[in-house]
Amino acid sequence: MKKLLLILLSVPLLFSCDNKKEETKKNEQETQEEIQTSTRIDTIYADGNQYVGEWKDGKRNGQGTQINANGNKYIGEFNNNDANGQGTYIDTNGDKYAGEWKDGKPNGQGTFTWEKGKWEGDKYVGEWKDTKRHGIGTYTFANGDKYVGEFNNNQKTGQGTCTYANGDKYVGEWKDGKSHGKGTFTLSDGRILEGLFENGEFIE
Repeated sequence: MKKLLLILLSVPLLFSCDNKKEETKKNEQETQEEIQTSTRIDTIYADGNQYVGEWKDGKRNGQGTQINANGNKYIGEFNNNDANGQGTYIDTNGDKYAGEWKDGKPNGQGTFTWEKGKWEGDKYVGEWKDTKRHGIGTYTFANGDKYVGEFNNNQKTGQGTCTYANGDKYVGEWKDGKSHGKGTFTLSDGRILEGLFENGEFIE
């Protein structure tokens, strides 16, 4: 009887030990996955590019900074090795894009500021598609001109309003960066040209 009682008492203990082992193993796996997800690694590639940030399953995932061999820098979110989410790209000449990214390209809402070169001092705030101005946006020129409206493939195309630094103003249709279609051009002296425009010229 005593032997039977001893056997019965030992059974719960065996189950208890097995459960504890399984729980410990599960916790270790979760900890390992957590470490793998949050690990920040400084990596220098053969081409000279450098990445400092979070990894998951052997790929850049999470917050990170990539500095290219030419000095260009991206700081922001990564997913599946590409810039995805919110991030900022800074060129060596100071040009900067800050906004949304998808598959390594500016996509969504973003702001681009030109610091040097042909478009020095210009600024665009609005929608992007595959690195190009596409959708609704505001382009402010260094000389004080400002365009608010639609863009397509980097060009003012669709409906838009351009207010010029000299006081002139055009409201209407655009195509490939020029007033084209129906529109109204108001000169700074009060004169108004209303009707059809073609390639930036008033025709009737």
